[in-house]
This record gives sequence, structure tokens and C-alpha cells, in this order.
Amino acid sequence: DEGAGGARTWGGVAGAGLAGGGRGGCAEAWAGDADGAVVYRQNCVACHGRKADGNGPAAAALRPRPTDFTKASYWEGRTDEQVSASIRAGRPGTPMMPYASLSDAQLAALVTWLRAQSAG
Repeated sequence: DEGAGGARTWGGVAGAGLAGGGRGGCAEAWAGDADGAVVYRQNCVACHGRKADGNGPAAAALRPRPTDFTKASYWEGRTDEQVSASIRAGRPGTPMMPYASLSDAQLAALVTWLRAQSAG
């Protein structure tokens, strides 16, 4: 699909991050960009949804379902470093693929943005 301004989309969702299966793709194309919202849109929306609530277009087919970052209970007892490590390495036994190509600055910005989405 093509979205506004000719941007590539997946199922109408711009920057879904499916290119490269989470192992490069969009992340490599934007390696210098450390805006957490941008990194999220480019890599996470397809599974975690536009609102970071775990309800992306691919979520229904995934087991376990993607994490809902809007729940305060997810963040209780978790450090930014732990969340960054899960994103960088993926979560074996789940559909969460590793995003090893994200820079340290991108990861830090992403985790800061994700934490800000929490309802609590």
C-alpha cells in the first residue's frame, strides 16, 4: 500500500516495521533518528498498535499477545535497562523479535516514549 505522501504502509499502517522481520529494515534506514515516537512507529506499531496498547493489526495472530505498554502494572519493578534489553534481544519463545540494529540512543528514546504512554 501507499499512504500519504507516497509513504509505504502495511495494511494502512505507516512504518509498521515488518520489513526485515525486526532485524533491520526500517531501523537501519533511520539509525540516526533517536525520537522515541518515530522509532516506535517504524518498528513497533504492527504488533503493539498505534496507542502502544498491544492491539496492532498483527496482534490477533500472535501468541502470546504483544505487551500493553499503557498498563502501569507492566512498568512496576521494571527498569529502563531491562525493557531495553528485551527490545534489543527479543523474547525467546514469543513473537517478539530482536531489534539489535537500534542504536543505544534510539533504544533510550523508545523506552522513554513507551513509559510515557503508561496510564499510571
